[in-house]
Amino acid sequence: MIHKKHNVQIEIYPEFHDCLTGLEQFNKIIVLWWFSKNDTPTLRAIRQVHPQGNVYNPVRGIFATRSPFRPNPIAFSVVTMQRLDIHNNIIYIDDIEAYDKTPVIDIKPYIRSIDCPN
Repeated sequence: MIHKKHNVQIEIYPEFHDCLTGLEQFNKIIVLWWFSKNDTPTLRAIRQVHPQGNVYNPVRGIFATRSPFRPNPIAFSVVTMQRLDIHNNIIYIDDIEAYDKTPVIDIKPYIRSIDCPN
Protein backbone atom coordinates (compact mmCIF):
# COMPACT_ATOMS: atom_id res chain seq x y z
CA MET A 1 0.00 0.00 0.00
CA ILE A 2 1.33 3.42 -0.91
CA HIS A 3 0.65 6.23 1.50
CA LYS A 4 -0.39 9.66 0.32
CA LYS A 5 1.78 12.30 1.92
CA HIS A 6 1.01 15.98 2.30
CA ASN A 7 3.34 18.99 2.28
CA VAL A 8 6.20 17.09 0.70
CA GLN A 9 9.52 18.37 -0.47
CA ILE A 10 11.72 17.02 -3.23
CA GLU A 11 15.37 17.82 -2.76
CA ILE A 12 17.39 18.14 -5.95
CA TYR A 13 21.07 17.21 -5.97
CA PRO A 14 23.27 20.33 -6.22
CA GLU A 15 24.75 19.23 -9.56
CA PHE A 16 21.24 19.55 -11.06
CA HIS A 17 20.61 23.04 -9.66
CA ASP A 18 20.55 24.63 -13.12
CA CYS A 19 17.86 22.15 -14.22
CA LEU A 20 15.37 24.03 -12.00
CA THR A 21 15.56 27.23 -14.07
CA GLY A 22 12.10 28.08 -15.41
CA LEU A 23 10.25 25.46 -13.38
CA GLU A 24 8.66 28.24 -11.29
CA GLN A 25 6.46 29.06 -14.32
CA PHE A 26 4.42 25.90 -13.74
CA ASN A 27 2.03 25.07 -10.94
CA LYS A 28 1.80 21.36 -11.73
CA ILE A 29 4.68 18.99 -12.39
CA ILE A 30 5.07 15.35 -13.32
CA VAL A 31 7.28 13.38 -10.95
CA LEU A 32 8.65 10.07 -12.19
CA TRP A 33 9.75 7.94 -9.28
CA TRP A 34 10.89 4.41 -8.45
CA PHE A 35 8.56 2.00 -6.63
CA SER A 36 11.56 1.10 -4.49
CA LYS A 37 9.48 -0.78 -1.89
CA ASN A 38 8.16 -3.03 -4.69
CA ASP A 39 11.47 -3.78 -6.35
CA THR A 40 12.13 -7.46 -5.74
CA PRO A 41 12.49 -10.30 -8.26
CA THR A 42 9.27 -11.86 -6.94
CA LEU A 43 7.23 -8.67 -7.33
CA ARG A 44 8.75 -7.91 -10.74
CA ALA A 45 7.63 -11.37 -11.89
CA ILE A 46 3.93 -10.64 -11.28
CA ARG A 47 2.26 -10.38 -14.68
CA GLN A 48 -1.46 -10.26 -13.82
CA VAL A 49 -3.48 -8.86 -10.91
CA HIS A 50 -6.99 -8.10 -9.81
CA PRO A 51 -7.22 -4.31 -10.31
CA GLN A 52 -7.03 -2.40 -7.03
CA GLY A 53 -6.41 -5.71 -5.24
CA ASN A 54 -10.12 -6.48 -5.40
CA VAL A 55 -10.73 -10.19 -6.16
CA TYR A 56 -14.14 -9.26 -7.59
CA ASN A 57 -12.41 -7.35 -10.39
CA PRO A 58 -11.45 -9.62 -13.31
CA VAL A 59 -7.75 -10.41 -13.65
CA ARG A 60 -5.87 -8.09 -16.01
CA GLY A 61 -2.35 -7.94 -17.32
CA ILE A 62 -0.07 -5.53 -15.45
CA PHE A 63 0.05 -3.15 -18.41
CA ALA A 64 -3.74 -2.78 -18.20
CA THR A 65 -3.62 -1.68 -14.55
CA ARG A 66 -2.10 0.92 -12.24
CA SER A 67 -0.64 -1.80 -10.01
CA PRO A 68 2.65 -0.96 -8.27
CA PHE A 69 3.93 -4.43 -9.26
CA ARG A 70 5.74 -3.83 -12.53
CA PRO A 71 8.53 -5.43 -14.57
CA ASN A 72 10.21 -2.01 -14.20
CA PRO A 73 8.67 -0.38 -11.12
CA ILE A 74 8.49 3.18 -12.41
CA ALA A 75 5.67 5.40 -11.18
CA PHE A 76 4.49 8.86 -12.05
CA SER A 77 2.46 11.43 -10.21
CA VAL A 78 1.04 14.73 -11.35
CA VAL A 79 1.38 17.03 -8.36
CA THR A 80 0.79 20.67 -7.53
CA MET A 81 3.96 22.60 -6.86
CA GLN A 82 3.41 24.81 -3.83
CA ARG A 83 6.68 26.66 -4.17
CA LEU A 84 10.18 26.33 -5.51
CA ASP A 85 13.15 27.21 -3.31
CA ILE A 86 15.66 27.43 -6.13
CA HIS A 87 18.49 28.59 -3.82
CA ASN A 88 18.24 25.45 -1.68
CA ASN A 89 17.27 23.08 -4.53
CA ILE A 90 13.93 22.14 -2.98
CA ILE A 91 10.57 21.72 -4.68
CA TYR A 92 7.61 21.86 -2.30
CA ILE A 93 4.59 19.90 -3.49
CA ASP A 94 1.15 19.32 -2.00
CA ASP A 95 1.12 15.52 -1.95
CA ILE A 96 2.43 12.38 -3.60
CA GLU A 97 1.65 8.70 -3.26
CA ALA A 98 5.17 7.66 -2.27
CA TYR A 99 7.21 6.88 0.82
CA ASP A 100 9.88 9.12 2.33
CA LYS A 101 13.25 8.74 0.62
CA THR A 102 11.62 7.34 -2.54
CA PRO A 103 14.06 7.82 -5.43
CA VAL A 104 12.94 10.44 -7.95
CA ILE A 105 13.91 9.59 -11.53
CA ASP A 106 12.83 12.74 -13.33
CA ILE A 107 10.69 15.86 -13.08
CA LYS A 108 8.82 17.44 -15.98
CA PRO A 109 6.42 20.36 -16.23
CA TYR A 110 2.79 19.36 -16.59
CA ILE A 111 1.47 20.98 -19.75
CA ARG A 112 -2.24 20.33 -20.10
CA SER A 113 -2.35 20.61 -23.89
CA ILE A 114 0.31 17.91 -24.17
CA ASP A 115 -0.36 15.75 -21.13
CA CYS A 116 -4.15 15.72 -21.33
CA PRO A 117 -5.04 15.59 -25.02
CA ASN A 118 -8.69 15.53 -26.04
